[in-house]
Amino acid sequence: MSLNSLLVSSDDKTVRVLRRVLSDLEIGVEHCSDTESAVHQLTRNRFEAVIVDCCNIGTIGQVFRSVRLAACNKRAIAIAIVEAQTSLQEAFEIGAHFVFYKPLSTERAKASLRAARALMKRERRRNARLAVQIPVLLRVEDGAAQLRAMTTDLGEGGMALVLQTRARNLSSMHANFTLPGTEHRIESITEIAWEGPSRQVGIRFIDLAPEAQDQLKNWLDSRSPAFAKDDP
Repeated sequence: MSLNSLLVSSDDKTVRVLRRVLSDLEIGVEHCSDTESAVHQLTRNRFEAVIVDCCNIGTIGQVFRSVRLAACNKRAIAIAIVEAQTSLQEAFEIGAHFVFYKPLSTERAKASLRAARALMKRERRRNARLAVQIPVLLRVEDGAAQLRAMTTDLGEGGMALVLQTRARNLSSMHANFTLPGTEHRIESITEIAWEGPSRQVGIRFIDLAPEAQDQLKNWLDSRSPAFAKDDP
């Protein structure tokens, strides 16, 4: 399971330390020296973590806002690298999940990034998809129509579908399907994540019951190495 990070920093020493630590933790690094190129990357590539090094807390906040606006990165782990005078409260208020203080040492960076890596892996597996065809019954939330569809891929957070027929109102639907080889029926209210050409849509689960989450997770674990276990 490959993990990727976006590092935004113009400080050569910080970049050297983090490249070394991230490499040791088997986390890929895309480096940008300015926020403009970072925002460009966020709209085109998926990252499990975004690390921003800047003396201006407002600039870090702008990058984190761009992270949340990027559909493929809005759940990425946000890491702020700040000066000693910046309070933890300030950093957390702009959306940081982790805060590193300068000067950055290899030991402290590795300890903190090891903790962040577990969250990154969890996010990665949530986005992982298994190519599989499963019949799905969809009910539009207003109850006006039922649709039949076939999955093209399935993950813990949602699935891609090909609809038999196109419906007008797809903003919210109730999905119902059975995991192949089991009697486990998965039911969830869903929302549209994306719409493709013709009758292709991606949907996101928004209220899976805990039991259904476990059943789906275990089923996926048994069928694909992409769903590796989280770090202990």
